[in-house]
Amino acid sequence: MISLVAKILNLFALLIQKSLLLASFVGKLIVASVAGVSNAVYSIFEYVILFLEIVYEDNIRIFTEEIPHFVNDILVIITNHLQSLYKGILLLYSDSTLGLGIVISSFKTVINAAVHVLCNVIILIKGAFVLSGNTIWLILTFLPIHLPEILQASAKFVGNIIFDIVVDAYLALLKFTNFLTDVPLQSLVGIAAAIILGRLCIHFRVTIVTWLTETYWLSVRKILYLYYAVYNYIMDSEVRVITHMANGQDISEQEVNLIANEVDDGSNADTLCIICQERQKCVLTLPCRHVCLCAECCRRLYRYQRTCPICRTFIYHSVTVYL
Repeated sequence: MISLVAKILNLFALLIQKSLLLASFVGKLIVASVAGVSNAVYSIFEYVILFLEIVYEDNIRIFTEEIPHFVNDILVIITNHLQSLYKGILLLYSDSTLGLGIVISSFKTVINAAVHVLCNVIILIKGAFVLSGNTIWLILTFLPIHLPEILQASAKFVGNIIFDIVVDAYLALLKFTNFLTDVPLQSLVGIAAAIILGRLCIHFRVTIVTWLTETYWLSVRKILYLYYAVYNYIMDSEVRVITHMANGQDISEQEVNLIANEVDDGSNADTLCIICQERQKCVLTLPCRHVCLCAECCRRLYRYQRTCPICRTFIYHSVTVYL
């Protein structure tokens, strides 16, 4: 409908445009005709004036000699103007015919569009009447006829949806049970144990981290202690001698005689150790505090039946405790 109205408006605009073009052409033709007639009259007046000038100024013989030339010029001018007028008339006829054809075709198109619009309007009115009748009929027959059908169709649709949901749920439950029964018991136990262990690790993470840290540093200390023990046993003779004594091993005579020629210095008379006079600066002593456990004292004690020379305390027990 809107497109038809737009077409009609376009046709009216086109008709107005063609009418304006035709009016402009007619105006131009009138102006050209008036200009041509004016030029012709002006030329005729010029020739008449020239004729009168010749008649009054020249004699009869000269005048009669110029008459054929003037007549020829006048005929040429008249012929040219007649040809121009003929061409203008032909052009006016052709333009008028073309403009009239355009106007007739425009009117024909407008009439056809108007008839088409009128037909569409009639069809639209008919459809509106039909729609109104169907609407009134639907309203009148809705409660006794259509409402039970709608309720029946809705109930059937809802029932189909519920049935599909129940079937899908049952199939999903079967798939889930098949999935669970397909898993071995040891896998379930392993997963449960992993979950429990994970929960315990998360719950006791502080204790576990502390225990792992302490275990790590204890292992490091033990490794370092073992390393330095082996190193001192190999490289340090004093540690080797004390270790031999603690393990109940005999000390070689060479180790015993290493300090046989050493002379005690009287200036260390008030020292704590009675054997080495604290020359080795050893802080490890026997519980009786008479003898320290430096390498020199250990070699000397080997000669005293491995006991303290003052209180006769058996030094193996003390060495084992200290080591």
